[in-house]
Amino acid sequence: MSERKKISFGTDVKEGTRAGSASADQQARHSSNPTTKPASSFPPDTVSQARRARIEAAIGRTIPPFPVRGATPDQLAQAGEISDLLRTEFSFRTPDRGLEGLEDSDVNWREGKKPDYTVADLQYFLGKTKNHEKDSLEETVENIVKTWEMEATHKLFEQWTTVDHGTYTVQANGGKIWTATESSWTGNYNWLLSSCDKSLYDHSEETFESSHGKFRYAFPEGFPWEVLEVLSPPPQVFFSWRHWANFAGNYKGHHGNGQLLTMTGFGLITLNDVMKATNIQIFYNPDPFLKVLKGELPPSALNEIGAAYGEPIAAKAKDKTAFAASTGGEEESGNDDEEEGDGGRGGSGGGGGRGKCPFMHNAKHDMKPLGSASGGRCPFAG
Repeated sequence: MSERKKISFGTDVKEGTRAGSASADQQARHSSNPTTKPASSFPPDTVSQARRARIEAAIGRTIPPFPVRGATPDQLAQAGEISDLLRTEFSFRTPDRGLEGLEDSDVNWREGKKPDYTVADLQYFLGKTKNHEKDSLEETVENIVKTWEMEATHKLFEQWTTVDHGTYTVQANGGKIWTATESSWTGNYNWLLSSCDKSLYDHSEETFESSHGKFRYAFPEGFPWEVLEVLSPPPQVFFSWRHWANFAGNYKGHHGNGQLLTMTGFGLITLNDVMKATNIQIFYNPDPFLKVLKGELPPSALNEIGAAYGEPIAAKAKDKTAFAASTGGEEESGNDDEEEGDGGRGGSGGGGGRGKCPFMHNAKHDMKPLGSASGGRCPFAG
């Protein structure tokens, strides 16, 4: 494998027409309005509650829920203060989404103003399972994808800086190849879910606005994302990823009870010689995740599906004995035997042995097995 090198996207803005964003009545017509919130069929997520208690003990501060959209100035200030504590305690770095230095006047934002990621960053810190080295290939790829996602969600396509506008295409699970115009118009949720069972999600019945509305109402605290492993360097970057959220909202009439839901998968980004994406392919199984949202499966059904990951870094108590004493001696049930060290859930079969990963980084500065860098277990290890 060739040497792992630092990569970044260019910052030039593609010339184009500053077309207007969707009108307010269009957004209202296509949004998913959770007018009713029936009682959840799920029991409280005691494991997630215990994790949150460990994090609060580590930073000495209570962490209330914060809405990722519509947060008040006071809530944003509180969320920022808690993020600062987590950065100090765990050496976290704020994701680079390409927003620094951008002003409202520089971009024709879909919603009329620059997005605020204060709450999204906090939720990312609270749940991330990897803390990649600064400027590593893993951190760089994660920032690339986060910048691309920010642009796809908040910018009109003409002003995206992360893609080659003339050749850019996307594809999910080997299905339809979406052109730049199609994918930017329909939105990421719709092309990413275009391969799933239509009884669970029919992308042809959704718009950009309605698709975002559904998941924003399901996950009021946000839907964080992280890179797990990077398996190949540019120009074809292959990586595994994890997406998670607390289901505390409403999805198609089914109300969550704060359960932590996780999906994982793989991605392949092809870059041109100036490091702009010409093609993005995503591979994963969205059906079980959607079945949990609709109440057709319990959240535990997701535990053995997808790539390997570990316990959230911030939830690893420095002194479990002290934590147990502070909670009356009660420890979490479930996955504690796999949440420390190089544990984590493995592949679609789960569990399994803890063998070394056969895939090795071939960089002079990094000769570790792919599964060992951050405590996670490689999905290819048997």
